[in-house]
Amino acid sequence: MKRAILLSGILLPVVVLAQPVLDHRVFPTTGTAFDYHDAPFLQVGKGGMGIQWDYRALPDGGVVRYEWTTTNIEPGAGAFPSDAFVLHVPGEPSTYYWQGDTALYVLGTYIDTALVRFDPPLVMVDLPCAVNMTWSDTGRAAVTGAGRIDIRTASLHAQADAWGTLAMPYGEVKDVIRIRTELRVTATNDPGRLLMREVTSAWYCDRTPMPLLVIKERTGRPFPLRYTRWLDGSWRDGNGTIPRTITLAPFPNPCGDLATVDLPGMGPDHTTVQVLDEKGQMRKQWLVEFTRRQTQRLTLELSDLPSGQYTLTWIGTNGTLGNARLEKE
Repeated sequence: MKRAILLSGILLPVVVLAQPVLDHRVFPTTGTAFDYHDAPFLQVGKGGMGIQWDYRALPDGGVVRYEWTTTNIEPGAGAFPSDAFVLHVPGEPSTYYWQGDTALYVLGTYIDTALVRFDPPLVMVDLPCAVNMTWSDTGRAAVTGAGRIDIRTASLHAQADAWGTLAMPYGEVKDVIRIRTELRVTATNDPGRLLMREVTSAWYCDRTPMPLLVIKERTGRPFPLRYTRWLDGSWRDGNGTIPRTITLAPFPNPCGDLATVDLPGMGPDHTTVQVLDEKGQMRKQWLVEFTRRQTQRLTLELSDLPSGQYTLTWIGTNGTLGNARLEKE
């Protein structure tokens, strides 16, 4: 028995030291782009140490482009520091981040109809980050839109709740840490009134600044959503080096029964425009022929689709040409 205890005492520090730790390599770099695949919403599963996550069967679904830009080219950036990082995702608010010495902070979000600023900024990833670490932040959320300013209370709780090996459609990734964050927004004058709750589980490794897998569920404002997205395996060839696709801009967005999108064709091609639902299933499709370099305007008839979040994907003979997120009211 004494020998067993002694061996356990020797091996335990080795096991602890073998656990992965996230550091500054999770910080993004402006000018990079990453493709995520939309997949059906999945339950997150249990936490713990040495977990084997099997997501090899995840479908491709629609492709959503994540681009890191700067405040120099993003609308609404005047409300945030000039050295902020900006994450742009088609059809979603631009999210502004700030890199501190030991954390990545979220400053707020911007869309045409609303500006949200967190004061103080909220810690999204606390560094160095190892499994079982927790952190919490509370602040004010100033929401500006339609000529009004609302002050709300924002609270964030996060925990690195698991680590292990993540099996993806392109292969296994070892030493992955999962971080679970819960963001709650309540009315300042009525703390018991929950306006929005967003729970996100994100799987990180130290080889790319982007999470390998994201499962998100939100209730309340601005609109409910839930999705699973996984980072395309091309990150293994070098961050941000994947072929660049066009960010389409359907309008209006949100839309009703009709939406319009401009397709900037670069030459003769047989192309297809598809609307995919949150499960990655194709719901609508249009064929668009190009005989030369030209821009064609396409009207999308969506009256037979229910309200919700969709992915608009433009596909040519050589692969995906462009994509966007589209909300139908």
